[in-house]
Parts: sequence; C-alpha cells; structure tokens
Amino acid sequence: MAAPSFDLVQKTFAAYPDADPTFSAQLCVQISGEPVVDLACGAMEPDSLLPVYSSSKGATAVVVSLLVDRGQLDLDERVASYWPEFAQRGKGVITVRQLLSHQAGLPGVDGGYSWEEVITHDALAKRLAAQRPFWQPGQAFMYHALTIGTLADELVRRIDGRRASDVLRADVTGPRGIDVWMGTPESEDHRIVPALPPTGDELTAFLLENPGALDATDPLTSTALPRGNLIEMLVRVNDVDMRRTAPPAAGVLASARGLADLYASLRHEVNGQPRLVSDETIAQMSQVQVAGTEVGTGLTARFGVIFQAPCAPRWPFGSVRAFGHDGAGGSLAFCDPTYDISFGYTVQRLPLPGGMDVRALELAALVRQCLS
Repeated sequence: MAAPSFDLVQKTFAAYPDADPTFSAQLCVQISGEPVVDLACGAMEPDSLLPVYSSSKGATAVVVSLLVDRGQLDLDERVASYWPEFAQRGKGVITVRQLLSHQAGLPGVDGGYSWEEVITHDALAKRLAAQRPFWQPGQAFMYHALTIGTLADELVRRIDGRRASDVLRADVTGPRGIDVWMGTPESEDHRIVPALPPTGDELTAFLLENPGALDATDPLTSTALPRGNLIEMLVRVNDVDMRRTAPPAAGVLASARGLADLYASLRHEVNGQPRLVSDETIAQMSQVQVAGTEVGTGLTARFGVIFQAPCAPRWPFGSVRAFGHDGAGGSLAFCDPTYDISFGYTVQRLPLPGGMDVRALELAALVRQCLS
C-alpha cells in the first residue's frame, strides 16, 4: 500500500528485488501520524517480525524519554545519584547525559565480556560499575555497541524498579498495540523471519575489495564487542534465548510497521492512546551531544541521548531535527519532526559492511522528495 503521492517510493521499493533476488524487506512510513506507505516483499509479510539489531536502541531511548518526561530522570544528574556503585574508579562525576551519549569511556570492560553476560545483565552491570573508563569521560566518544543497553537498563531498574523491557511493554507498546518486542513471547514465534548473514560470495567479494574491513584488531574496539567470530555474533540474534530476554541494545524484534508506530507515538496519538512525551522531552533527547570522529574506530558519528543524529556522509537519513537508530542488519527507524515523518525499514539479509542499508537511505530521501 502507498498513497498516490508516494508512488515513486512504491515503485523504487518494488524494483529492488529485480536488482537483487535475495532482497526481502519491509517499509512503513507515516506522515503526521497517518500511514502513507506500508510495503513488504520476499519472505517478509507486513506483520513479519525480524531481529533489528541496534535499531533496538531506539526502543531503549523511548523508555528513557518516558522517564525524563515523567520527571523521574534528570539528564544532568550524576549517574551515581541513581546507581551509587557506579561511582567507582573515578566515575562519580559522570552525568546521565554523558553516559547515554557514548562519552563515558565504557564501550567494554577489561578482559572482554560474553554474550551470556549481555543476556543475563547483572554481572555485566556490576563489571561496568567497577570499570575504570577507557578515556576521561566527556573528552572523547565512541559507540558503546552493547554496553549502552546494559547501562541504560540498569539506570531504568534503579529508578523505576522495572526492567526497560517491562516499561516498554507495559507503558508504551502494549497499550498502543505497537509491534516492537523487547522480549518476544512464544505466541509470536510463528511470525518471525530470521536475519540472514551475507552469502559466502558476497562476503568474499567484499573482503577482496576491503581487506580487514570487518576486523577489530585494536584493543579498544575489540573490547567493545563480545568475544567470538563476528559473523557468528551477527546471527546470534536468531537464537531463542536472545529473542526471549532481548538485551536492550540489540535484542528487539519488530516489524517496519511497529518501528514507525514507535516513533510516531512520541509525537502523535497511536491506536487511540495519547502521545507519549512532550516536545520539550523530544528536544532534550534528540539534541546533538557529540559530533565528530570516534576514538578507536575513526568513524564520523553524531549522537543525541542514545539516539543517532543525521550526519553526512555516513547517516544522511533526515533533517537536522531528525533522530533515530539503525541496526547492523540494515534496519533503519527514525522520526523527523521537520517533515513529521515516522519511518521504519527492515531487511532480512545483512548488507555489508553492516549498518543502515543504502536502500533505506534512498527511500527516506524519496519520502522527503514526495512531500516537497
């Protein structure tokens, strides 16, 4: 389905399987809270659920936004005022704002960590509280790929008494019927489509053109991911234990409809339920906190509070007011208040080198073009 004024978006989406027979994806776009595009192809039906990797962080950021809006969480307060054990090893002055914008120097822990620690939460949260930051907090930043989920979840637990997943389900997605699952019950398993790694030929061709592109060889970046083979880590999202426990940084399953609904709920009524937070809260959460080159990776990035912010040429997904998050599997979800767009995109096969699929960026640009 696509409204007539968005025919160009529909035609472009329909052309992707002709160019790539393995293409299997969903796209949902809302304008001013009303659906204008709702498409699926390949193995994906409009209500299929797919692991969305780090697009999960957008759902975690929504939970944090809710706590900010309720006055339960102050972004300028010291983390240790909510989580006293966090003050160890010189971290007593770190603010929530710094912690949740990848500035705290905690992308990993000494000696590395395992997927099991990510899933079970408590041990990794304790190790992060005891960890000396890898850099002076506030003096540099680097994407905390998985630990930011643990850090945010521990804050939510300390403040609200519930896990982030429970707050999301009870206060956000459940009442609104939003198809985003941080902890997917067995009753929804029949809708799940597994995320697929690149084919062997795709991986070989990519590495021939980009030798070492998927390696994490320096001590800092290698510490930021769980121990193990990268491709094995990428398909770990399909495992049942990941699906059920859903680590907040990377364990969410969703449809494109669900992702679009989630971002729409920040500004609009969804399924008869009132908008979730105020414009003031959105402004605080989406305001750029850091911009420039990440320490360790050397990549250009721009972050609000958990949310990614658009930056060219890496993440040109919207206007200067847009905020959202991509996932390693190619998904992209965002809100762009300038155009009142809520956008959700999922794709089954991971595009190389990972992160937001270039087709998602093309589609987002076409949506803006259709509006103008």
